[in-house]
Amino acid sequence: MRRQNAFILAGVSALAMASPALAQEAESTNGAATANANATANAGGPGDASVVTEIIVQARRRDESLQDVPLVVNAVTADSIAKLNIRNFTDINAVVPGLQLTPNANGIGTSSSIRGVNHDVNVSAENGTIQYYRNDAPVPSNFVMQTMYDVGQIEVLRGPQGTLRGRSTPSGSITATTRQPDLVEAGGYMAGTLASASAININGALNIPIISDVLGIRVAGLHSFDRGNRVTSINSDVKPSSETNAIRAAVRFEPTQWLRLGFLYEGMQNNGTRFDQVRSVSQYDPEYVPPAGAPDYGEIGLSDRLSVQSRPSTTSQKFQFYNWNAEVDVLGQRLIYVGSATSQKYHSYGVRDLANFFPDLAIAQIADTKGTTSSHEVRLQNLDRVAGLFDYVAGYFHYAVPSQTNLDDLSITQLRLAGLGFPIAAPSVTDTPIYVAKGTPTEDSFFGNVTFHLTEATELSGGLRRIHFTDNRDGLFISCTPEMYAAGNCTRQNGTQSDVNENATIYSASIKHRFTPDLMVYASTGSSWRPPVVAIGNFTHADYTANEIAHIALPSESSKSYEIGFKSDWFDRKLQFNLTAYHQDYKNYPYRAGGAGIAYININSAGAPTIGNFNFVSAVPIKVNGVEAELAFTPTPRWNLGATVNFARSRIGNALLACTDALNNQSGAVGSDGIPDTVTPTLAQMQQAYGGERVAECAGGGQSATFQPEWSGVFRAEYTLPLNNDVDGYLRGLFSWKGKSRTDPNNPYDNVKAYGLLNLFGGLRAQDGGWEVSVYAKNIFDTTKLLSQDDLAQFTSVTDVYLSPPTYSVAGIGSTVYSSRYAGVAVTAPREFGVTFRVAFGSR
Repeated sequence: MRRQNAFILAGVSALAMASPALAQEAESTNGAATANANATANAGGPGDASVVTEIIVQARRRDESLQDVPLVVNAVTADSIAKLNIRNFTDINAVVPGLQLTPNANGIGTSSSIRGVNHDVNVSAENGTIQYYRNDAPVPSNFVMQTMYDVGQIEVLRGPQGTLRGRSTPSGSITATTRQPDLVEAGGYMAGTLASASAININGALNIPIISDVLGIRVAGLHSFDRGNRVTSINSDVKPSSETNAIRAAVRFEPTQWLRLGFLYEGMQNNGTRFDQVRSVSQYDPEYVPPAGAPDYGEIGLSDRLSVQSRPSTTSQKFQFYNWNAEVDVLGQRLIYVGSATSQKYHSYGVRDLANFFPDLAIAQIADTKGTTSSHEVRLQNLDRVAGLFDYVAGYFHYAVPSQTNLDDLSITQLRLAGLGFPIAAPSVTDTPIYVAKGTPTEDSFFGNVTFHLTEATELSGGLRRIHFTDNRDGLFISCTPEMYAAGNCTRQNGTQSDVNENATIYSASIKHRFTPDLMVYASTGSSWRPPVVAIGNFTHADYTANEIAHIALPSESSKSYEIGFKSDWFDRKLQFNLTAYHQDYKNYPYRAGGAGIAYININSAGAPTIGNFNFVSAVPIKVNGVEAELAFTPTPRWNLGATVNFARSRIGNALLACTDALNNQSGAVGSDGIPDTVTPTLAQMQQAYGGERVAECAGGGQSATFQPEWSGVFRAEYTLPLNNDVDGYLRGLFSWKGKSRTDPNNPYDNVKAYGLLNLFGGLRAQDGGWEVSVYAKNIFDTTKLLSQDDLAQFTSVTDVYLSPPTYSVAGIGSTVYSSRYAGVAVTAPREFGVTFRVAFGSR
């Protein structure tokens, strides 16, 4: 979808379904245990950087050493979050290579990438390739993105998930666990950051044991303000901003040794104001000739971080999250229940005249989305190994995400005199209401997993999940309000109705053998399934053609994965080295066209054809091959190093992809040659070539399925120096490297070269963890690299109404496309300087 249309409800479906890790207290199996040790190679906690600590995770729903788990787990602990001044969840990208987290501009969801494929919420909604969890409950991705405070741990589990945890996902899951109340000791902390560009972040928590060893509460809060993408506009005095306020309260109740109860409430609101960055087309395409009358705001480069909008785009998000859990131990078994409910409200105002052809007109798309998410999981598992031979987990899971959306599509209408063509009145704004009816997507599943301990060194594990998914949604209605819909006065857009009732079974299996206490080798396989999708955002005022439907409504997806690797410790655990290789096959992966999207024939609100752009989706087969390596080294008690490198190569197999193909690329003549056009054809050429169709198809195969680089890596180092018996000084560095990538093979201008970003941190801290003061610089060399770029100059479409004198009756409907001198881009974040303080007492 073009940037002009980024606020068109491509994200409607966002509510349609809606390296070493940390050591934990082995007190709970619900994923909410309190972090008590740092897990990364640069860890050890205040005053202790001597060795790589043992890492306890719950990747398989019970406490296990990370070096014993037969899969790849990357995690970021509370200690690492503080050390690296990670204030936004998206900053996890810097410490977990191969992971890309990008909030969508329209405020609805996020686009993520891991293991060679994208989770694009504009296509798959929250049925993503990655599932996000808060305290073991599935939650919308953008809720997790906004609430980065009082975190106990964040774990990234790679590869197919679902036989043990919540929902089926092909690429992995990300769990964010909050700190839980301490039942013994009162305590708390206060942390703050002041940074360049008016950034401020204040967060803290207070822990109170009401009844010692029985009842405790913890209250935490956050206030954060920054300048968002730090892109300002030549034509506006408004500054970009992002402000988040949140509060969280948790209760922990353990009246007996065999009963544990917990409850958590969190409220969050985020308001954002932003401008879309542009650059001059002439900087990368010297042959481009802008049309006469295109506004000229001067030469704009990547490092200028400028927009030409006359008014900003805005978003508002509100969440209320409730999470509760219970555990009962009886007869050597543990019964666990985890439930959640989330209410979500989104409001977005997305400017469409990004090139500012009509500065006095408010041309935008206004979206209001409301929805709820609820989940319930009950599982039973053993505490003591059954017959000394096996462990098991079995349970039931329910998930529902009803939602509905209202849209106002504001466009421009121009009155012209028939025969002469010139305007006879000032342009006006036309409002087209759009309604997406309430849907009821629901998922129910039963799951089980058994791990056989064949010997003390060898184990065999396998699991199944049987999924039943239903989704009944009446579809998309254009020129329709909720009131009109209720009265039965709306017509459904063909191909947008959902009436899904499907069953699927996924599996996982692994075998591991520990050759020595320091070397474990494993092999695993698994499958995944995702429900069908309907991509919303093509708001043409006519029935969809066959090709449009084929690239909007897609069948369910499945995948199979194979993995082999080893985990090892060396030199008394001063060195850890883990290596994994994997292969994954996808069927019907929903591949979304990148960049500005596919040019097609759009029918506007007046019934006139015009050129539109939409990121059509194609169901494609994909093969992914990858390698992941982790290294952690502590050569001296005060110096530690670490590196993680990721390689993922994905390739699309033979498939028909939506494309623009109205011209022969060799001769330039009108006519399809089966190859995407290298230049945008005119409307007349598209109409002549397509006949009754409005979008073309081209044979695909061989291109990457992701917009991320194949190679990425993270390198980190820390040196700690005791200044006296109470205070340590430290210096740490984090270097994130991205290999070269080609975002869109049909866009010759958006190729990204390899680049690296260096962050430095230094400070003083009390050895008992009572206080810390640090200064930092992120992107210290102020590296500016292109991340993505539209293949076309920004444009604004206008509906022309031709009047015939002397009666001035309507003689015809047409359209005009105004192309600009600028194209939309995204670049790396600018350099940031800041100072951070933290004080803590008691249980913290």
